[in-house]
Amino acid sequence: MPAFKGFKHAITVILCLFSTTSLAANLIDVLQQAAEQDPQIRAANAAMLAELELVPQSRAQLLPTLTISGNTTKFDRELSDDTSTITEEFNANGYSARFVQPLIHLDRWYQLQAAKSNSNQALLEYEDAKQDLLIRVAQAYFSILRTDDNLSSALAQEKAFNRQLEQTQERFEVGVIAITGVYESRAAHDLARVERITREEERDNSFTALESLTKRVYTKITPLNKLMPITPPEPVQLQSWIDLALANNLSLQIARQQIEAARHQVKLSKAGHLPTLDAVANYSHDEQGGRTFLGNESDISSYALEFNLPLFTGGGTRSKVREANYRLIQAKENYENAYRQVRQNIQTQHRSVTTDILRIGARKLALKSSQSALEATEGGYEVGTRNVVDVLQVKDTLFQSQRDYHNAIYDYIINSLQLKRIAGTLEESDLAKLNQWLKQVAHKTTDFTETP
Repeated sequence: MPAFKGFKHAITVILCLFSTTSLAANLIDVLQQAAEQDPQIRAANAAMLAELELVPQSRAQLLPTLTISGNTTKFDRELSDDTSTITEEFNANGYSARFVQPLIHLDRWYQLQAAKSNSNQALLEYEDAKQDLLIRVAQAYFSILRTDDNLSSALAQEKAFNRQLEQTQERFEVGVIAITGVYESRAAHDLARVERITREEERDNSFTALESLTKRVYTKITPLNKLMPITPPEPVQLQSWIDLALANNLSLQIARQQIEAARHQVKLSKAGHLPTLDAVANYSHDEQGGRTFLGNESDISSYALEFNLPLFTGGGTRSKVREANYRLIQAKENYENAYRQVRQNIQTQHRSVTTDILRIGARKLALKSSQSALEATEGGYEVGTRNVVDVLQVKDTLFQSQRDYHNAIYDYIINSLQLKRIAGTLEESDLAKLNQWLKQVAHKTTDFTETP
């Protein structure tokens, strides 16, 4: 299998090299790779499968058991009288079988019920881990797009300030402005260069974060179409989201299963005072050699009901009952805490999405206003009514407005997904809908390489 995977990967690389263009990886591509390679989701899957095994293990204690054993013993024996001595060596052999069918074991029954509750909890925790993976993939993906947009803005800012510096230098040389204008332009250009370097680092770090999820080094991903509609959450009403969260939130469902498991654990602890009853069948065969006991064999069969009633265990059973009751109280309080947190989080997140929509509209207007302000300020600078500092400040405001506008869109996307995450309704289809609004841009390099 490893050799086949290596061969398949080699074919993929060859096809990419001979292809004129290759599409950049999109959101679903990244999600599928993360689902295979992310260690957190694989660990969650292993934990779920391990927890599910507790049910058959607990059920096995209610089913019959059959054990077989055997033995052989070597004897050296010496018999003597007044006239002679007899020395002999022989083996004594035997085997036995024991069959036990539990009839009354309430402790084991309650243990099975607790195991079922724990298994249900494990399934829910795995579903929670899958939703968490969707969020982490989306955050990593759109973090790259966010830093890429910020870098593009920083590059444009550096270029614009460099051009401004050149123009200011020319004006100074012909005596139109003072040397202070050159200094101001150079300082702005240097700050823009620092901004660009910082944004480059952020972009590189965002690709590294995606690599840790997918075990692939991506060189390009599909960008977002900024024409994506910005719509209110559906349903719009806050109370509808609260109802959804209280019914579907996975943290609440897990907390409910923990209460059920704790209740069964209380019953299991109390069952330590109860009697048990087993049906038992035994069979044994023994034979012994030697001249003195030549042919000595025996077969014994027995059938019994074994009754056990614990009378005193040093207070251990009572202590376990008290512990189980405290665990039940703890589970109930944890549920109450989760309930309050979910109500608070769903309201906060719904408010964030609603505010993001308003913020995007305001940022868009601010961007247009900044562009208009720059045109007006540059016109005033040409006729001498505005100075170079005014131009630099307005340009800086324009590029900051661009970054704020783009960041508001990405905030809206992530917060919308987080809202569904809290409500317990986040699915892969939600990322598929976002994937439809990614530009399918072709480029001439492969979009990723495997990491060792």
